[in-house]
Amino acid sequence: MDNCKIIESIKNKYLCNHKENTLRHVEEVAETAVKLAKVYNVNVEKVKLAALLHDISAIMSPQAMYELAKVRDFEIDAAEEKYHFLLHQRISRLIAQEEYSINDSEILDAIECHTTLKKNASMYDKIIFIADKISWDQKGLPPYYDLIQSKVMDSLDEACYAFIKYQFDNNLLLMPHQWLIEAYEELQERMICKLSV
Repeated sequence: MDNCKIIESIKNKYLCNHKENTLRHVEEVAETAVKLAKVYNVNVEKVKLAALLHDISAIMSPQAMYELAKVRDFEIDAAEEKYHFLLHQRISRLIAQEEYSINDSEILDAIECHTTLKKNASMYDKIIFIADKISWDQKGLPPYYDLIQSKVMDSLDEACYAFIKYQFDNNLLLMPHQWLIEAYEELQERMICKLSV
């Protein structure tokens, strides 16, 4: 299936499951991600597909995601165990792979960590992560918008770090996912090294 047909099929999946708001969100994330892909010179088509698929699991309830994760023997993080909706990034990867035959690891990995990021994140991971935060699924601009916008065109690391730090500083995390903690620690170390140079 070519990209145009895949994209049409993805859009139809959201619409057939009455997820018009989610479709609007992923399209906005795709638009932001494509802009960032051009700035950072990464493959625009891969970024667009990852962005459009990152929330495809919205077609399922958090409980159904949890049950699928158990059946598939996922190693479930304590945060995912308590808050099943956190599994959506990993279930979206599974749907992308199995229903849309996406086998490109850069696309799949970016989908899989778009909520939490992860240690050793690729450019694709960081672009989808931060595009999802800039083009959030709520009304209006996010409260951290100016903070992220001031950094994102110069450094994805700084933008990702600033967002995660904002979450910790403002007690916005119900229960931090291990991937997020590891990503934050790695980015924090990079920021310290950058300041000491």
